[in-house]
Amino acid sequence: MSTRLISAICTPLQSDGSLHEPGLAAHIDAQLDAGINGLLVAGTMGLMQLQTDATYQRLIEESVRVNAGRSEIWIGVGDLSYQRTLERIRGAEQHAVDGLVVLTPYLMKFNEQELIHYYLKLADASTKPLFLYDLPVLTGTALSMELVEQVTAHPNIHGLKCTRDWEWTTELWNRFGSRTRVVPAQPERVADLVRMQVPDNLDGLFAIFPKLSRALADAADAGQWEEAARLQADLSSYLTIAREISLFGAVTATLNTLGCDGLMAPEPYYQLSQEEREAFLSEPTIRRLIDTEAACTSVTSNAS
Repeated sequence: MSTRLISAICTPLQSDGSLHEPGLAAHIDAQLDAGINGLLVAGTMGLMQLQTDATYQRLIEESVRVNAGRSEIWIGVGDLSYQRTLERIRGAEQHAVDGLVVLTPYLMKFNEQELIHYYLKLADASTKPLFLYDLPVLTGTALSMELVEQVTAHPNIHGLKCTRDWEWTTELWNRFGSRTRVVPAQPERVADLVRMQVPDNLDGLFAIFPKLSRALADAADAGQWEEAARLQADLSSYLTIAREISLFGAVTATLNTLGCDGLMAPEPYYQLSQEEREAFLSEPTIRRLIDTEAACTSVTSNAS
């Protein structure tokens, strides 16, 4: 079985913060044409917590419509509290989605027993499969192995998305990979995860360059490690350059150039000036990545 790639897609917006529906459709089609196996909608890359309620609901509706059952689709629902997250679950579970991703509560800090209670009560209440989302660099709360042990024993907790350091990721896989679905977000270690026989990879970088990401995973699956290392280095260099100028401003410029219109982040995120945009897009590494992505032959079917 080939490595499954799940793209954490962006939320293309109009200047007033409403959903840019043609941009979203182009963005999703680009993923599926490239052979991406699944979509995470309204995750961190989609900036769910920054969207209006109307934009969030429209994002779910349009993503499900455009996807049309062609790939697995997950929706980000994690909010500040049980009731707020439950309200998002109630809205999302009305649609044909495959899973709901619950970010650890942020702002207010809950102790371990409170978090266990939170997850288990949500799992009881949801009619859709739930996945934990461990992202302590943003939430300020790191899930413990003991919490993962208890919570993933619930029949409606189907796994977790993990955005942590490499040591934690490997320990998590070794302890739980045979018992639940462990989905790392390690865009700079895709080939290493393939070597470890981790079947799922999820990240926002895949959403920007879906064809190159698919080519990287396919090369690693085939044991073409030199080619995988080359592609990995190219994609990793994008993150370095984009973060230096303004990540979401750079992502907007990149996706617009690749045919996905809209702003990829709402106010007050910084958008590149025309001069900065031109300089970024003419940087040799960025230009090469965009040209290669645009020239790649599309994959017409998704491996499952």
